[in-house]
Amino acid sequence: MVTVTNLAQRRSEMLAGRTRSAILEATIAVIAKHSLSGTTVQLVAEAADVSPGTVILHFERKEALLTAAMEHVAIEFEQARRRAIESAAGDPVAALNGLIDMTFDPRVSEPATVAVWYAFWGEARARRVYLERVGNLDHAYYADVVRLCQELIARGGHAHLNAEAVAIGFAGLLELQWQEIMLAGRRFDREHARRTARAYLAGMFPNEFAVTPASAQ
Repeated sequence: MVTVTNLAQRRSEMLAGRTRSAILEATIAVIAKHSLSGTTVQLVAEAADVSPGTVILHFERKEALLTAAMEHVAIEFEQARRRAIESAAGDPVAALNGLIDMTFDPRVSEPATVAVWYAFWGEARARRVYLERVGNLDHAYYADVVRLCQELIARGGHAHLNAEAVAIGFAGLLELQWQEIMLAGRRFDREHARRTARAYLAGMFPNEFAVTPASAQ
């Protein structure tokens, strides 16, 4: 039986969840603008339109806030990555195409979000936190790309190719494009990035990723 007390508690929990999400989104924006070391509770509170005390209530201290923002970004990417692979229904070509589309989806690689990734890689202490908290997600991502490349090599008889080498090249190309997002911001050409990634795969697997002259431009 739902009581007035239960309804009030649910409403309170929903409001708390919304506030927490707003604080995390504000933290991402502040990190992108001011870097990790320049991010303060005061700046986050102002960006989220809440009091500094509210930020502390939810995250206790700045370090926990920064880590939560990083985990938020990483988990969103991981969830999108899994959806891309699962929706391919076992087809490695569809899975790699899905990973490309996911990687350059603005909801995943919005400039401020990308800035958080590189902020944590840019500072040695923060990098250790990243590896401890979400490094396993990176390993899972790379393992999936290697596996997909292995399947394509076996399917197409591409015995001259090394799956790990192809996977490293693919992942490196996507990361280089993410660096371009840092430089170009919202002017970044996402369609061109997708075509470039597919052109790389077409060079490795020409039958599976045929590129027409028009689509390669």
